[in-house]
Amino acid sequence: MLNLHDNRENRTCARNCPPWLQRTLLVLFLVHFLGVLSEPLRFFSRSDVRTAPEFVWLSETFRPYSQWLYVNHGYFFFAPNPGPGHLILGSVRLSPTPSSPEKSAPENFYLPNRKEHRPRLLYHRYFMLSEFYTSRYAPDKITEELKKDLEFMPRWAFDKELYDQIRTSIVRSLEHSRGIEKIELRRIERLLPDSQQVLKQGWTLNDPRLIEILPESMVEPPAVTPINELPSQSSERVSP
Repeated sequence: MLNLHDNRENRTCARNCPPWLQRTLLVLFLVHFLGVLSEPLRFFSRSDVRTAPEFVWLSETFRPYSQWLYVNHGYFFFAPNPGPGHLILGSVRLSPTPSSPEKSAPENFYLPNRKEHRPRLLYHRYFMLSEFYTSRYAPDKITEELKKDLEFMPRWAFDKELYDQIRTSIVRSLEHSRGIEKIELRRIERLLPDSQQVLKQGWTLNDPRLIEILPESMVEPPAVTPINELPSQSSERVSP
């Protein structure tokens, strides 16, 4: 009796889900599965020299679908080995006034700032903005050797124009929200201390020596941020 009941259930399922529908659902599942995996496969196969061409093709093929569902983002942030964090350091250049004719020191502020940007979702959005801004970086100046590369120059010009547009948009938004003018942006990288620095040298996650001002050109080396230039809230920068 039990086997007869099972056979009836199987026949009922077969009638409710015909073979053509099963094949259609399987194809849709494969499309969605490849669409979700296309971007992480491209990301994890890249190197300083090139990216695996088959995964580049897969990513480009499924890009409209993955962008439509917004499943092609955030893979570096959620990677198993977290890398350095990136912030935006805004500097407000104060103009001389009759009462203070000398050139004033710039007022600095970080984006994001855990104490200033509340609730947590607002902080997280500024964190994503700072990472996005850094990821779109294109140097203002390049080396003479790269200027001779005919394939590199058009790509660099396009990336630089996009980077400049993003920077201009952020500056205008900050100037409007803060009611001030002449804000300059600098990219900041907060490194992670290694085991020797923590265990033997006693470094903390908020050590100023882990903060670097990233250069805006390829001929300018990175610089360690002077302690007197750090905003008062700089030690509050933590990852979400």
